[in-house]
Amino acid sequence: MPTPQLALSLAALALAATSAAASPLAARRSSAPAPLGARSAVAEPQVLKVPIRKRSGEQHRRRDGEAYRLRASAMRNKYGGFSPSQFKSSSSSNSTAAKKRQNSLEMTSYQDSQWYGEIDVGTPPTAFSVVLDTGSSDLILAETGCNGCLSSTVEYDPNTSSTSSISQSSFSITYGSGAASGSLVSDTISIANYTQDNQIFAACDVMQNIVDGTISGILGLGWTPLAQSRATPLVQDLWESGALPEGVFGFAFETHTFTTASEPTAPGGTLTIGGVDTSAYSGEINWVNVVGTPSYWNIPLEGVSVGGRALSLTDDAVVIDTGTTLIGMPESAAQTIYDQVPNSTPYTLSGEDGYWAFPCEQSINVTMTFGGVEYPIDPEQFNAGSVDSRGRYCLGAIFALETTSTISIIVGDAFLTGVYNAYRFTDPPAVGFAQLGSGGSANTGSDSASRTGGNGAASVKQAGGLAGGAVALAATVAALVFA
Repeated sequence: MPTPQLALSLAALALAATSAAASPLAARRSSAPAPLGARSAVAEPQVLKVPIRKRSGEQHRRRDGEAYRLRASAMRNKYGGFSPSQFKSSSSSNSTAAKKRQNSLEMTSYQDSQWYGEIDVGTPPTAFSVVLDTGSSDLILAETGCNGCLSSTVEYDPNTSSTSSISQSSFSITYGSGAASGSLVSDTISIANYTQDNQIFAACDVMQNIVDGTISGILGLGWTPLAQSRATPLVQDLWESGALPEGVFGFAFETHTFTTASEPTAPGGTLTIGGVDTSAYSGEINWVNVVGTPSYWNIPLEGVSVGGRALSLTDDAVVIDTGTTLIGMPESAAQTIYDQVPNSTPYTLSGEDGYWAFPCEQSINVTMTFGGVEYPIDPEQFNAGSVDSRGRYCLGAIFALETTSTISIIVGDAFLTGVYNAYRFTDPPAVGFAQLGSGGSANTGSDSASRTGGNGAASVKQAGGLAGGAVALAATVAALVFA
């Protein structure tokens, strides 16, 4: 079995920025990042397609117990979480181990699915594939000569860009089995048809167990308070600088059934920036206001049902995270759900508890309620793969995640692939969901039905297309082939 290569995701990394020692590259080019400068004008609406990516041949996507455990462990590390037994054995929430986990995260790409798109960096521009992650806020790229990167990784070289500027501040990141270090850099960055000058990001010349294949880094789509670099995230910066027609972006994911004969990548859908793609959903977007001061995209969960039976499960602020595959929640909440799944049973993977298995032939119907609307989880997405060679029992996409922070439920792609999901910077900040389809209504402004409760989807009001002068970036799902 190949050694797992871990991909980026930086929701809560401990970023230790120091100014004592500049990196070798910074010593060569020691000018500090310039202030954010001129911005491009709003572009004409245009849909840009990202070519299909192909993963390295030795890596294969599998739906088995170990692949699942790696994905679950990635989310636990990302949000400073534990398995139930680990949580119970910790001496206190203030223990050294707890503090370390709270300041750490890692996200695996081995045997996993990821949605990534391209950005252009520098002058002349170089294209980089980056994971699109609403659960973090930093842009991090592998730097030329990166120690720990694969030969297939495209690396950023600031010396070849006439618009790059490197700060004297170095930083290092250590977490789990991964580590990264480098410098803060500013350069010109373009995404879709929008360009931002002097965008600050992290260029890492050391990346141990972080990047994978041709993916060079991660594009955080969260809010500034979550950024460990303290830089305004790229898309938020585009909005605040007036480059976007609307402070909105949205995802329409495509899912595929992969076999051993499949290509390791496939079209992954679209990320639309500056508006929403009304051709990707039907009805209106159901906007749900972000809770508190925005950092994560967190919204209230109003209910969960299994097989049509409503459960007493709510949460004041669940995190909506496109950079995470599964759905994590406290053990008691997960157990309440699986109590309604016939013949389900707790399951242990490599000594870790907090998982559940059920007969593979069963179709599990789970819904989550946001803004007064029930949204189903696709049964195929809820089924995370078999745990035995005969394919009799399969794992559920919901697993136990115990944390010492206020974050208790994280909703990832198992749910998000089944809805059009949109994110709004404008007052009030909100996350929106709509039914996948076509001919949707472009209700993106703050005068739309933004609420912590809702009245459901409205009737179709206009033909499909890009709303608000949006520019769509086609994403690619870096899904590894089943072994």
